[in-house]
Amino acid sequence: MIVDETSMVSLSLMARLVEAVRPAARLVLVGDPHQLASVEAGAVLGDMVGPVGQPLVVGDRARAALSDVTGGEVPAEAPPPGSAVGDGIVVLRRVHRYEADSAIAALAAAIQRGDADAAVAVAAGDAPEVAWTALDAGEADDAALAPARTELVEAASRGARAARAGDAATALEALAARRLLCAHRRGPYGVEAWNVAVERWLGPAAGPGEWYAGRPLLVTANDYALGLSNGDTGVAVAGADDRLVAAFAPGGRVLTVSPARLAAVETTHAMTVHKSQGSQFAAVTIVLPDPTSRLLTRELLYTAVTRATRRVRLVGTEAAVRRAVTAPIARASGLGEQLWGVRAR
Repeated sequence: MIVDETSMVSLSLMARLVEAVRPAARLVLVGDPHQLASVEAGAVLGDMVGPVGQPLVVGDRARAALSDVTGGEVPAEAPPPGSAVGDGIVVLRRVHRYEADSAIAALAAAIQRGDADAAVAVAAGDAPEVAWTALDAGEADDAALAPARTELVEAASRGARAARAGDAATALEALAARRLLCAHRRGPYGVEAWNVAVERWLGPAAGPGEWYAGRPLLVTANDYALGLSNGDTGVAVAGADDRLVAAFAPGGRVLTVSPARLAAVETTHAMTVHKSQGSQFAAVTIVLPDPTSRLLTRELLYTAVTRATRRVRLVGTEAAVRRAVTAPIARASGLGEQLWGVRAR
């Protein structure tokens, strides 16, 4: 049994999964323990990885197996005495989403190790991969937000032009070019406010009603009849007789359906960082909330930054950046103590 995106799995769901798997089966869990934990209780993947930090930590059995495969000695540290899963952890360090020597990689690494000074230095630098609009996103006017506004409008306008022309494939590609990520759903830093802002910036291109060519869509509930899953993204495009259809690409194949058949979709010029997990975009714009926000954590900022393949823009104050980098998620599930004998996180 292979489970991807395991960082999203809650404690109760993992318990049900383990109960359902046969004792002799092999369970392979894939995920990044530094990303956001599940919305529900527990931080299962982080607790399972536990004290396995920057050095590679494997037991004697795993070390011997790796040596047989590689033909050389494996430099590693032994797991803590009595650990239940030390022999079963493999840490993959080569990133394929963005260049290893890019500013995105440097920013992600600084966030991961909790180095606020390094993160601020990268964000404030002149590398083309990372830009920073250092202001309070909830209080800034359109003029102050001009750099971020220009990028967002350009990306949305490309998709809208293709959508009006009925070119679903190009509109979907444009949708994946840039994504605006927020920590909150509501309030001045939230998805709802920023969706409204982008549509206002687009002007007539956004149309007079809820449905318009170029409207980016997010499916919020599984629809087995249509073959759509919670989290699928799409775009409204002009169809036959200029009637709008909703275009999606599940499995890489463009699927068009009538908007009337969609029971659970929302506009997604902006989306939450939680809902972006498992996705990637050429460029991301990240709206950071007030430093006092309980959602502003190291895992949230790390997850948001690592969604980008080529470019990241931060929109937020230096205090918000520093707060995020130095505030890891703290959850007491008890799983870490059971597996490692120590509090994992």
